[in-house]
Amino acid sequence: MFSFSTTIRKVLLIRSLIVSTRTAAFPSSTDFIYIHNSPHRSAVFIVPYCTTTTTSKNQLRIGAQTINNQYPATVNTMPSTRSASKMSAAATADNDDVSNDDTDESKPKALKGSAAAATKKPKDAATEKHEPKTKKKTATTKKKASPKKKVAKGAESSSSENDNSDDEKPKAKAKKKATPKKRKSNSTTSSSSDSEDDNNSTTSKKKKTTKKKASPKKKKAKAADHQRWTERTPLTRLWNPETAMTSNGSYTFTVISWNVAGLRAFIKKQPDALANLAERYQADVICLQEHKLQDVHLDDPKLKIREHFEEKLGGFESHWSYSTTKKGYSGTAMFIRKRGGGGGGDDDASKKGKKQAKIGAFFTSKNKEDGGATTGDSIGDIPVSNLQPMNVMTELGLPKHDGEGRTVTAEFPLFYLTNVYVPNSGQKLDRLGYRTEEWDTDFLNKMQEFEKGKPVIWLGDLNVAHNEKDTWNEGAKHLVKSAGTTPQERASFDRQLGAGFVDAFRHLHQDAMGHYSYWSQRAGNREPNKGLRLDYFICSKDLMEDGDGRRVVVRDSYIVPDELGSDHCPIVLEIEMKK
Repeated sequence: MFSFSTTIRKVLLIRSLIVSTRTAAFPSSTDFIYIHNSPHRSAVFIVPYCTTTTTSKNQLRIGAQTINNQYPATVNTMPSTRSASKMSAAATADNDDVSNDDTDESKPKALKGSAAAATKKPKDAATEKHEPKTKKKTATTKKKASPKKKVAKGAESSSSENDNSDDEKPKAKAKKKATPKKRKSNSTTSSSSDSEDDNNSTTSKKKKTTKKKASPKKKKAKAADHQRWTERTPLTRLWNPETAMTSNGSYTFTVISWNVAGLRAFIKKQPDALANLAERYQADVICLQEHKLQDVHLDDPKLKIREHFEEKLGGFESHWSYSTTKKGYSGTAMFIRKRGGGGGGDDDASKKGKKQAKIGAFFTSKNKEDGGATTGDSIGDIPVSNLQPMNVMTELGLPKHDGEGRTVTAEFPLFYLTNVYVPNSGQKLDRLGYRTEEWDTDFLNKMQEFEKGKPVIWLGDLNVAHNEKDTWNEGAKHLVKSAGTTPQERASFDRQLGAGFVDAFRHLHQDAMGHYSYWSQRAGNREPNKGLRLDYFICSKDLMEDGDGRRVVVRDSYIVPDELGSDHCPIVLEIEMKK
């Protein structure tokens, strides 16, 4: 048993701490009355602030003594939930007087941290003496934290070390405390993973967005529902001139046509192109379009054009047509291989002071003087006279068209050969009406007039892509508004063919695809073969039919895309001349 003085000192010490900190816990009113009236319990309760008297026996039992209470015993007016949570562990029991009767269910159940909870094994006096300070300090420290932590801590300090139930509860709470941390870490991890997912989803969305932005371009590309034919199908040569000469004794008359798009620039870039071409195909006639020269340019000492052709094409007679209405524009020329004693042509005419319009008469008289005589009067079984022109005309005899120098016509004994550069309708189609309604009509009438005497061949740059086989991108929306592919130009060309004339290349190579004669240089379309077929040989139907009594038959026509020097390439026509 503790002495009275020791107990008083203990009480005063605890009171001083509680009063100073004002953090002491209060027992509930029920526990207070129960403990106060119990004859078997001896406990000390420090109640610094009491307001209501609850019992007539206004006494506190201290140890085994009963003294007058200097502070009226009162019921704590603080809410029961708060008072229970703040109950102090300062109340301790005397070892001799504490009862271990915990089976009395009629008595109210003691709360954690109350004096009733401290009824397990007794502790040493020294331990009990120092415990209140530690407990109060702990309670004071824990007050700054959440109330839940205070309750758990108070329960741990007031319970016995051997109280398994009380030990398990703090552990469980400790686990509960640890669980949120894990959850937080998990949530942090999940949030990081979510953020990664969000980033991934954002990235995927960006990718999807990028795809959506790129998809309209693809759709636009697919929206252009037209052909894209750039492959050049192989062609088989239909005629062999050497075999024809040796086996049949016939002669192959070869005509080459080429739009040079400016002769001065052409001969600077490709000075040997025409000579090589003539040698390669053993050409009899070479027709040029769009030379853009004037008559004074031939004898210009700086340009030396006449000298150039005398050197490179000395075996040919040249005939020129110039534009007089507009300088540096249009223009056609025809080079015809010399036969017999040579001479004639524009070179001789210029020396004699004759103008270009009278060259045809000169050729006729010259041929008569020679009488067609050569080392022999024939090549094989073909008279040389059939290979020489009877007349050459540099005009159509139509004043409204002749000023642009668009035609040169040579009359041979067996056919007419007309080199023509058909007017372009213009980028804005400002000449479409003139071309289709005036030029095409008048030119067709002239060809039909020639055809009354003998078959006709007209050739050159006709500035029209007839159908889908002559256009790499047939069906493109802009074609109907582009010169050379408008419905009006194609319909006009159909009328010309319907008048009894034949497109020689298409007639002989009906399934040929990708064989074009023009490519835009500005767009760089030649290498990928994105072109148009604008250059033709148009022949009378009689020239396309073989049979008895047919002395002239068209045998082959083809395109030479590997010849460079212009945005057009040469085309070739081979005609068999029979004896």
